[in-house]
Amino acid sequence: MDLVTYERLIHTDNSARKYLLGFCWKNHQRFCPRCRHRKLYPLSSGRRRCARCKYTFHDFTRRFLNIGNLSPQEWLRVIKLFELEVPQAVIASQTGLAPNTVAKALNTIRLAIAAQALDATQLYEVGLGTALLKSHAQTPPEHKGPGWPPVFGLVEQGGMAFLDILPDLNVESIIHFKRNFRLRTASLGSVVYTDRFSPYLSLLVSGPQEIWRDWQGNPVTHRDKGLTVDATQQFWRFAKERLRRYRGIAPERFPLYLKELEFRYNRRGTDIFEEVAKLLCTFVPDLG
Repeated sequence: MDLVTYERLIHTDNSARKYLLGFCWKNHQRFCPRCRHRKLYPLSSGRRRCARCKYTFHDFTRRFLNIGNLSPQEWLRVIKLFELEVPQAVIASQTGLAPNTVAKALNTIRLAIAAQALDATQLYEVGLGTALLKSHAQTPPEHKGPGWPPVFGLVEQGGMAFLDILPDLNVESIIHFKRNFRLRTASLGSVVYTDRFSPYLSLLVSGPQEIWRDWQGNPVTHRDKGLTVDATQQFWRFAKERLRRYRGIAPERFPLYLKELEFRYNRRGTDIFEEVAKLLCTFVPDLG
């Protein structure tokens, strides 16, 4: 999106709202977000009420866009700066938003991106979406279930990268493969990645150092050199540069950052502003 078009969109809050509403309601046809019924009653507050289930809602109810209490203008500014990969602290200073507000907005964008991933259902099954969406917290809650921290497998083909959550693998699996089958591993901060593990170019996981101990309590180190993924894979070079730039990622947020990197890589060289806006306008999945 060129600068002139963008400036026209954010000229007023009404123009920004109109732009976003275009992604929320096809042909401006409203329906109840709860039961999808189309017979609605307008209320004096500007909201609508469903004639069937009596649910009261506004245009952004139950959408990612409704998380964080940002105005349409503020959302479009955050989306543009996210597109340009501007650091979180700079976004806060440039928009005048509180750092916690910016953190929540960026987290919401990443959740919206993850929600359209092919393995979104598996991400929710390990508790990612439920925990973060229900808490809306800047600091994510701890996960102690058997599927946490999740292991991802990297596949790269035809210039596209895919990071699949692997529910049948865990940290103990990687320790086993390293100890008994000499699977090479390296680390980037709290992120541990492996050499090729057929059919995957690499396995990736993030967690505190204390999880890397075998059944005898011995620490497992990740200092192997010459991993194939470091030498030949375009995506991992793209991802490493950005992971270093983030200067520390909470393990609970690592899956969201991976999905963001997958999203950016597969659309590199293209304008993602409109696509991010569309994703924010989608309904938040029912996570039970």
